[in-house]
Amino acid sequence: MIMIHKKTLMKTALLLVPAAVLFVLGSPAARAQGGEDQIRAEEALRRTDEIIGDAKSAIDESRSQKARLSLEMAIGLQQKAWENCRDYGRYGVALKLTAQAREEAWHAIALARSDRQMEQNNNRVADETRERLARLRDRMMESGLRDEQAMKLMEQARNLLEKSHLNAQQLRFQLAFKLAGNARDLTVKAEERVRNTRVLKETAEHRLALLERLIERARGRAGAPDQERARRQIEIAERQLQRGRELLDTGRYREAKQAIEQGEKTIRDSVRLMPPAAAGDPQNLLEEARGLLERAGEYASGGGEPAAGRTLEAVRRARAMIDGAEQAFAAGRPTEGTDLLARAREMLRAAIRADAGEMNGETVMLRIEQAEALREETRNLAENCPEPGVRNLMERAHEHLRLARDHAEKGALEPAAAEAAIARNMYRRIGELCAR
Repeated sequence: MIMIHKKTLMKTALLLVPAAVLFVLGSPAARAQGGEDQIRAEEALRRTDEIIGDAKSAIDESRSQKARLSLEMAIGLQQKAWENCRDYGRYGVALKLTAQAREEAWHAIALARSDRQMEQNNNRVADETRERLARLRDRMMESGLRDEQAMKLMEQARNLLEKSHLNAQQLRFQLAFKLAGNARDLTVKAEERVRNTRVLKETAEHRLALLERLIERARGRAGAPDQERARRQIEIAERQLQRGRELLDTGRYREAKQAIEQGEKTIRDSVRLMPPAAAGDPQNLLEEARGLLERAGEYASGGGEPAAGRTLEAVRRARAMIDGAEQAFAAGRPTEGTDLLARAREMLRAAIRADAGEMNGETVMLRIEQAEALREETRNLAENCPEPGVRNLMERAHEHLRLARDHAEKGALEPAAAEAAIARNMYRRIGELCAR
């Protein structure tokens, strides 16, 4: 009897357990907890829906394929989150999924904006570079400038722009932007080269025109029977200037400038073989002014700022005055030419005096030591250099450097600085000739 009673009690207890569980779950506290989780999950899901909507708007304005893939992933995660919330009541799972979807949507927005910005930057740089190339080509055509290296740089820039355009069409904006930037850098190099070459060409043409007038006057002064040596020098100068003209026509501007400089030196050598001109003779005045100009330029080039800078500026302005004086004499305006030469000479002398006043033995010795260091750098280069005339130029530079030390030891600072500057310029010229 007791045994039956125990079994009956156990069965009754087992039947009451589910009822108790249902009672607990159906209590107000349980219902409140489940409602809060649901509300929190649904609020989070709606917020993610808004962000996904923003991502769609951003991607509609962009051509970013990466952003579209990221958005599709966000949409997939969000759908799963809603299913877990509405269909299964798994609010914690829904919260985790919607958080992942939201991060992916933000990532899609960032990708879309980044690619859009990159596309805009690429278009801006590419358009700007195309315009600069077009302007550069026009300038070269208008000035008749020939520069194979500049043309090669421009062609390389155009090829990079074409590659940039193809990559942009394939939505690879980062690579497209990099290629457009490289094209712009090449264009800047081409612009700088064209600018320097144009200055070189115009300087050589201007100097050639002045020397052609000078050679005519030299020929007139060398008409006497005893001026055979001077006439031979003039003939050599004419051939050198003709060579310079031919080089200019073929676009070899640096070689043309060298030929013209050789012609100028030969012309001046021929003038020195002639009887001295009268004190007021235009040619004599020009020779004196150009000699002073040369010494001032050599003097300033070996110094430092600020004194050398002032002297170089005076040299630039005085050179323009001397060229103007030469043109005035050729046009039959001697008063104007004489006045310009007087102003140029005074400007150069004042600049040299001001520069010399700031020098002392220590600064002059420093300039000499700098020239000696440059000599050692140049020596090996000159020994293996195929350029004609380099050995002679090296010997002349050594002699100027020796004279600089002699003057410095005697306390003659201005001549010492000038000789050091001449030597330094010659060593630099050797470096330019042998480095090509």
